[in-house]
Amino acid sequence: MSQDKLLGFEDITSRFATGLQEKRLHHAWLFYGVKGIGKAKLARALSEMYFCESPDFVHNQACGQCHACAMMYAESHPDFMRMELMLNPKTKKMNRDINIEQTREALGFLSLSGLKSQQRVVLIDGADLMNNQSANALLKGLEEPTPGSLLMIVCHDVMRLPATVRSRCMLQACAPLNAEDMEQVLNHQGLHQDLHDLAIDLGQGSPGSVSVLCDAEIAKALLAWQQILKDLYKSDIGELQAWLDKYVNKVPHNLIASMVIIAMQKNTVEKNMENPAWEKADDIYQAAMAVASWPKEVLRHSLRPAPALLSYILRLRMALKS
Repeated sequence: MSQDKLLGFEDITSRFATGLQEKRLHHAWLFYGVKGIGKAKLARALSEMYFCESPDFVHNQACGQCHACAMMYAESHPDFMRMELMLNPKTKKMNRDINIEQTREALGFLSLSGLKSQQRVVLIDGADLMNNQSANALLKGLEEPTPGSLLMIVCHDVMRLPATVRSRCMLQACAPLNAEDMEQVLNHQGLHQDLHDLAIDLGQGSPGSVSVLCDAEIAKALLAWQQILKDLYKSDIGELQAWLDKYVNKVPHNLIASMVIIAMQKNTVEKNMENPAWEKADDIYQAAMAVASWPKEVLRHSLRPAPALLSYILRLRMALKS
């Protein structure tokens, strides 16, 4: 695992490496923060360090050369298990939550003796998607850890986990990346330099959320959307509708909505509206919240995405003009 993949998490990697080196590593680590900042990659990299036969404690990472590292790189380490949302074989859709059977399987895995080492690791990606039964079952593994076992728990909304789970973990808050670290990660991802400003604006310190910009069609579409929204007050309604009709089912909804909010913010600054009257500020806030909530509303209420967002944008424009 190259060090640039851990940018922004130096304090956490140092804390983990110190515990590993001094043989006082906590048996359960819980990484939480906004989606797309690299929490799962961090947990995976620390798992590699845990298994590594010759950890590099200077740079706080796995050596990348030993047999354990080779197995992790090849996704074939028998003592490592990943637990996440699964595809339902009947519906061919992703399950809505992580169920108790998955948790029981993970705990059973941790209770076995390691095949290649004295350690076992389960990485739970998306722990806030565990249902109540699954989360409660996890308590057994937290309260009665098997020697050598390590739980690496990743979640976006830590408050969705029971307090009994949170209290038994080493909590690690993962903050969004700063602009400099974002720039380095975008370079590592191979994103064209011309798209970096857009990615940094949209990503807000979360490189995973803008990884789709590596897709040329999506990048071109979002650049066109940015141009249409450049002056939100005067954006051509026909162009707004035509773009939505063409791309609303191709471009991630959260990015479409985020670009509207960014355009609104830039427009208010340009129009010297930093401190509008409270009545107008409330109208703008409510309209902006409708745009921001649009991706979830589409899923919850099966809205037709293009007409729904267009109506929210028009509402926002009216609030800005009034």
